[in-house]
Amino acid sequence: MVPDPNRTGAPDGVPGDRPGEPGRETAEREAALRRGESRLGARDPYAGMAPPDVAARAFAALAENSRDYAIFLMDPDGIITFWGEGARLIKWWTKEQTEGAHLRLLYPDGGSEDGTAESHLEEAAATGEYTGEGHRVRSDGSTFWAGVTLTALRDDAGVLLGFAKTTRDLTATRAAGAALLAANDAAEQARTEAEVANRAKSLFLATMSHEIRTPINAIMGYAELLDMELGGPLTEAQRGHLTRIRTSSVHLLGLIDEVLDFSRIEADRLAVGLSAGRIGDAVDGALALVQPQAHARGLDLNDRVSAFSADVTYWGDEERVRQVLVNLLSNAVKFTPPGGRITLSAGTAERPSPQAKLEGPGPWAYVRVEDTGPGIDPARLDAIFQPFEQVDMNLTRRHGGTGLGLTISLRLARLMGGDLTVNSEPGVGSTFVLWLPAAPLPAESLSPGTSPPHGALPIALLQAVQEAITLEMDRLLHAYVARLRGDPRFVHARGIPEPELEDHLVSFLADVAGTLGGADLAAGAEAGSLRDGTAIQRTIAQRHGAQRQRLGWTAAEVRGEFRVLREELEAALRRRLHPEREGEVDEAVGLVTVFVDTAEQVSLASHALAAAGVEDV
Repeated sequence: MVPDPNRTGAPDGVPGDRPGEPGRETAEREAALRRGESRLGARDPYAGMAPPDVAARAFAALAENSRDYAIFLMDPDGIITFWGEGARLIKWWTKEQTEGAHLRLLYPDGGSEDGTAESHLEEAAATGEYTGEGHRVRSDGSTFWAGVTLTALRDDAGVLLGFAKTTRDLTATRAAGAALLAANDAAEQARTEAEVANRAKSLFLATMSHEIRTPINAIMGYAELLDMELGGPLTEAQRGHLTRIRTSSVHLLGLIDEVLDFSRIEADRLAVGLSAGRIGDAVDGALALVQPQAHARGLDLNDRVSAFSADVTYWGDEERVRQVLVNLLSNAVKFTPPGGRITLSAGTAERPSPQAKLEGPGPWAYVRVEDTGPGIDPARLDAIFQPFEQVDMNLTRRHGGTGLGLTISLRLARLMGGDLTVNSEPGVGSTFVLWLPAAPLPAESLSPGTSPPHGALPIALLQAVQEAITLEMDRLLHAYVARLRGDPRFVHARGIPEPELEDHLVSFLADVAGTLGGADLAAGAEAGSLRDGTAIQRTIAQRHGAQRQRLGWTAAEVRGEFRVLREELEAALRRRLHPEREGEVDEAVGLVTVFVDTAEQVSLASHALAAAGVEDV
């Protein structure tokens, strides 16, 4: 037992033998302390560490002055022998009420969520320490949520001297955690509702676009009949009016087509084919539509593709490639002042620009559209690819449009396994580059319907992979947990509850399955075209790496569990997919492995940052 440091002189009401000298009780107690014993004859835990009276007073100062922690001592039987002021402030019990009472006084009847006083004393005596959280009782009968550490005190010979306990009131922290969890749940629900609303909006736009196209086509048809003078001859003024009607109708129809394409993309209904094509053919088709506008504005449209690189080949959808080029050229014509210059060039590259978000070994085909227009503020380069955003967002802007052209162009490029990049300098001009997978075939061997030699997966197989992951989820998770717990290399896995071992994995696999299921918007899919669906997976992997580091896992253990995940995923796919289609099954396994490999890299980076003490990874 540690002596009460608040009673260092003669006991209240008992004078010492002589003024200025300690009384007999005090003298005996201090003599016992010098021998390393308490008043009950037990070995003092502080003996040998420092002069006993100094150590006792140091401990008492800590216990008395701490306001965030309750600190107290017990003997080997769990009887409280020292009660600090910090303990009184947190638990409200006084020294008179607690010293001499058993630890169970502080627990609810029958124990707390984390167990009983007796079980905690037994665990601390057996293992050296018990740490946990649960409700504890204050002197007025009320309870609070406590975080506790109960430590066994032993002498050099291993004899149990007693216990030290620290308690912290976690009520506010727990309430804040619950509020944060509720906020996260509310945010997730709001995100889900927003996605549903966004899809409904996209479906509405698609429906309305179809409805609007019908009367516009009728207007254009009747204008054509009038121009043919079937109803009688026209004056020059009337022909001028008809020209303006047709021009306005074509412009309006173009806007409707943009909204329709955007709504199809948002609703996952836009089909993009993948076949080999010549850059020259797509460029010729785009120039045929844009050259009259460029000529009308007095612009020099320099076509270097037809002269030098028309036979560059790519994998993609020729109609969609032409649509992207028309968007880029139309923007260049719209924003370049009269007398300016627009240049088209193309080629192939083994390595793309660092800006391009591309996956795969290459090589890559590209088409570059350069203009001498006003350029774009660097702060707005990312924003111009967002829906309904334009370079000039003022109400008095001179150039019309929906603000969807670049958004659609970027989505189309990525659906074809490519990307769209931009460089711009205010006052100098802008350069947009469309990147596509190069087709490693000579131009004369190309034929309609030629398919990419690698990377593209049929829709039916992608859907089968999604279904396989979904149906095998429970079996996969159980096998994953069993392997981690049964492998001695995963030291930290054996003591972790199953939900914590599975933490993040369910969400990760569900998003992988959802990403594959969303690939039916194309006639096939490559790993690169699925890139936009992995943002959630990256976030999950970041949190996974940080959590594993907090639980004490090494980087080698993290790498090992991703190896187990890859093996169990492959086993699940081979159980569900048709064995006679072995080649496609191998491709499916390879595609899913891409997701796991990426998650492993992100998780290991997050683990390293957490180990270095970097927060918010």
